Amino acid sequence: MKTTNLFFIGTLLVLAIFASGCIPEESLENEMIYTNEISTGRMLLVLSAPSVDDPYYAPGFQQIVDFHVGYAEAIMGNDNVVVIVDEKTRPYYEDKLPEDILLTADLYDIWMRDFSTVNPEYPIQFTYTWASMTESESKEVQNSFIAFADQYQINREQTDLLLDGGNIVDNYAGRVITTTRFMEDNDLSYEEAKSALMELLGAIEVAILEPDEEVLAHSDGMVSWVDKDVLLINDYSEYPDFRKLVMDELRYAFPNVEFVEVPVEYGTNPPGVWEGFESSCGVNLNAVLTYENLYVPVFGMANDDDALVIIEDNTTRKVIPVNAEGVCGMGGSVRCLTWQLTGENAEKLIFAARQEQ
Repeated sequence: MKTTNLFFIGTLLVLAIFASGCIPEESLENEMIYTNEISTGRMLLVLSAPSVDDPYYAPGFQQIVDFHVGYAEAIMGNDNVVVIVDEKTRPYYEDKLPEDILLTADLYDIWMRDFSTVNPEYPIQFTYTWASMTESESKEVQNSFIAFADQYQINREQTDLLLDGGNIVDNYAGRVITTTRFMEDNDLSYEEAKSALMELLGAIEVAILEPDEEVLAHSDGMVSWVDKDVLLINDYSEYPDFRKLVMDELRYAFPNVEFVEVPVEYGTNPPGVWEGFESSCGVNLNAVLTYENLYVPVFGMANDDDALVIIEDNTTRKVIPVNAEGVCGMGGSVRCLTWQLTGENAEKLIFAARQEQ
């Protein structure tokens, strides 16, 4: 009789738990449908919103928001995405994007590629240089990232070597490209710079290019891996001496790589708009490479269609165009604004965003 009563009472308790909604969190998570999908085939792309209180980005605030929204929509269903927003800025995104991809935090800049980590599989955090700002400002920006990364226990190695993350272009298979700016910033010889990157990034082949502009001197405005052994390069035919320098170094560094030149049409900004930075409008190679996809910036310019055809003909990835007209005038676009993560690091941010709903 006691056994029967205990069974009856236990059954009532289980029913009461389900009726009250007190289901274990793991069970609830399995039942809910989320925007991001935990999968080894997906990378996480992380974007950082401009603060509505930041006067520097005020002239382009809405354009940046609109770009983020369009870019996030292109990512969803293909890879995973999280957008970091501060508390006051979050309302500008809530009506346009799913809340389970928004993560509330204070990061001091939008150019996530530069001050975060390079290589999503084996993350390395270099010391952020101050090519685009003062030294104290660059420290503030990277310190805001360090506080964020520590809060969410993002696993990464750190080095004192100076680098903007946009000056590393790698194929996640041992091939790495930077520019001579890395040598200059760290007072390293050509061979010393190559050895340092090989050791830090586990690279087997490294190319160090002359940059095509002097302010940021990033390699990700010059080249783009579209497969582990296929590299796209801006077509520098109008500058034959410079083209020879670039191609000679690439052929020397990567003897078994296929090189494909892509037409480029450099846009310009009206005087006084984002002064001091070369426009990245027309540079389709500032693209984000993931396991299965390639996110390519387009600008409504004449060379877009030709560039997309060449890219699609030379990659096994799905090519996803992303309209970057609203941000390219600031000196960067799709890749510059993206931090990439995989594995446990990615899951930590995905779950943190879900918990804020």
